[in-house]
Amino acid sequence: MGVILQPQADLRVRNIAEILVRQVSRRCDANLVMSARAPFKIELMVEGGIGTDGYEIADGPADTLRIVGNDVRGLLYGVGKFLRTSRYDQGGFSPSTWRGLSVPQGTFRAVYAATHFMNFYEAAPLREVKEYIEDLGLWGANAVIAHFPTWNFKGFDDPAARRSLLRIRRLFKAARDVGMKMGLIQCPNQGFTSAPKEIRAAKFPDDLRRRGSFGVNCCPSNPTGREYLMKLYAELFEEYKDVGLDYIVFWPYDEGGCGCSDCWPWGARGFPKTSKDLTLMTRTKHPNLNAVLSTWVYDTPPAGEWEGLARLLAEEKSWANYIMADSHTDFPLYPLEKGVPGGLPLLNFPEISMWGRSPWGGCGANPLPARFERLWKQTDGKLSGGMPYSEGIYEDMNKVICFQFYWEPDRRAEDTLKEYIAFEYSPDAVDELLKAVCLLEETWINIGPKSLDAHDLVKRAEAKLTLNAKSAWRWRILYLRSLIDSEMFKRGGKMEGEVLKQAFNELTRIYHAEKAHSMPVRPPVIT
Repeated sequence: MGVILQPQADLRVRNIAEILVRQVSRRCDANLVMSARAPFKIELMVEGGIGTDGYEIADGPADTLRIVGNDVRGLLYGVGKFLRTSRYDQGGFSPSTWRGLSVPQGTFRAVYAATHFMNFYEAAPLREVKEYIEDLGLWGANAVIAHFPTWNFKGFDDPAARRSLLRIRRLFKAARDVGMKMGLIQCPNQGFTSAPKEIRAAKFPDDLRRRGSFGVNCCPSNPTGREYLMKLYAELFEEYKDVGLDYIVFWPYDEGGCGCSDCWPWGARGFPKTSKDLTLMTRTKHPNLNAVLSTWVYDTPPAGEWEGLARLLAEEKSWANYIMADSHTDFPLYPLEKGVPGGLPLLNFPEISMWGRSPWGGCGANPLPARFERLWKQTDGKLSGGMPYSEGIYEDMNKVICFQFYWEPDRRAEDTLKEYIAFEYSPDAVDELLKAVCLLEETWINIGPKSLDAHDLVKRAEAKLTLNAKSAWRWRILYLRSLIDSEMFKRGGKMEGEVLKQAFNELTRIYHAEKAHSMPVRPPVIT
């Protein structure tokens, strides 16, 4: 089989063609080549008229299948659909029979790839991270968002800061190379550890201990503090002038906030005012920048933040493009019942990484389809997309479920999982693994007898997989999760024994978590 391109195809289209060839070759013994002489050809095209980010898969001339993207990203998504609906057997490749047209409904489909605590995004070889970003693109992600953790560095000259800036730049380049967008997520009053004491932020209420503070936030109502922050963020945004920034996501808490009389309530006063100032400043260098204003943990405890923000944006909203909302539990009621402040498009921020168990990914895959479908239904068609918070690869299924919600709001999590299982594992294993995933979600917080049933289903499914699928990391983290839970149940919850030791060690190697902070992803160590 051959892959053919239009003569005018740019580097991004050629990169997408290479992804297609690599994906097929990794899953089976078929040999795709860049050639127009093959007996069966897959033609990749970019041609407007479908709809932003949309694609069409159709039969072309004799022995030719066409994947047409409305734009470069649309082509990436079309290739993803083609790959997911094809079949990979040990002896060969059966091209997809799916034909049709698809256009996403959500405009903002980003992944927040956290680069901290030596998690996967920070510690893994760049090639693996690059390919993982491309994988998320195949499922519909259109942007990669990263955070520069100033609270971890003395200043821009700190060698660790330079490494972080370079790592983020490389993540951005991986996204840009296949047509995806990029952006930063920052708290507008977050300073370096060297920030002068006299400009530090005042304490604020944190009754539920969710707002966080490393003690380096600065007060933007203090003239010297404001000058410090404007200079810091001007320099940060300058770091990415050549690659370009499409989004800035402003974050209110954890890290962030100031409780002085001029800034508080932070979510209604100091936070939106400083975010606006930084947006207008940044657009002088990044004129197409979209500003996303997060409302994370607003009014916990109540302080009039939602109401105050609504009044503020009713007066002036031209600088903001989206409002982001979510919480540790159910979706916030204010924007659902009283409307989105400023009438702006609403986004969510699914907590796919941290919910329910610690260390977060330390026991393998954490599929939670029922949880995220329940939360999605709470928003009742009011969202224009969102940004899952990712600490690594262990929540891969959760990301995919969210991206498909953004693409097609009425799609069920189960339907996405069926497509995921058929693609990543085997079409023959869908029934067993759907049941296993449901059991793994039921036992995510409390392992029990159903953990044994889940592991039995996973072992039965494994017999139906190709050698390629069984050796891939997506299978290993699912298999190890079921093995760990069943073994721990047998041992009464105790983390001991050679089976668990080897399982945790393998996960550590897959995550590249040998030096990871224990909180996010480092699996337990059994000596």
